[in-house]
Amino acid sequence: MKNLILGILISIPFMLFAQEQKEFDFVANQENGFTAVKKANNWGFLDNKGDIVVSLRSDLIHNENPKIDKIGVEGIRYPQLIDERAIIKKQENGINYYGFINAEGKTVIEPIYLNVSNFSDGKALALKVEQERLGENQLLGKGVVSYKYDVVLINKEGEVENYLEGPFPVTIAEEKLREAPAINAKWLSENVVSVKGPKGKWKIHKL
Repeated sequence: MKNLILGILISIPFMLFAQEQKEFDFVANQENGFTAVKKANNWGFLDNKGDIVVSLRSDLIHNENPKIDKIGVEGIRYPQLIDERAIIKKQENGINYYGFINAEGKTVIEPIYLNVSNFSDGKALALKVEQERLGENQLLGKGVVSYKYDVVLINKEGEVENYLEGPFPVTIAEEKLREAPAINAKWLSENVVSVKGPKGKWKIHKL
């Protein structure tokens, strides 16, 4: 009897811990076999069995007031695992860069893009930034560089499959880049996308 009572007492902390893992501040609708969950300011994912597959973390993309007409990070209300890829954010010098984790929470595409869309049929749109060295400021002793980005199509491994439009000039500074540059594109079908170019004209790309 004493051993039975002792066993029950020992099991109580584990039961409470398990219960805590099932309590969240927000639970999204199930999509693609995964459900986004929120606790405090952190998000994670459950699988269709209700088990946590991506632990709660602070770098998954969400917006309280998403711009639902936008392609990219600003149009995302809560994290989504689509094609087993979910968008994450990393900040460097006040600038946000975006990449992807897989369904195990492992970073599979490093956060190097100024904006990205969710994946669809193994493809995602992204803004790939590049810098060009123009010379050196003799007074400051610093290199002078300019930045540009291109709209590209990437695969699930993060490889660029197509350069669609660009280059677009951009200033990489916190005070100038408070929001991600827009991805001005429209999917017309699974393999056809229209992208707005630097001259303001929309071009049709057959992929």
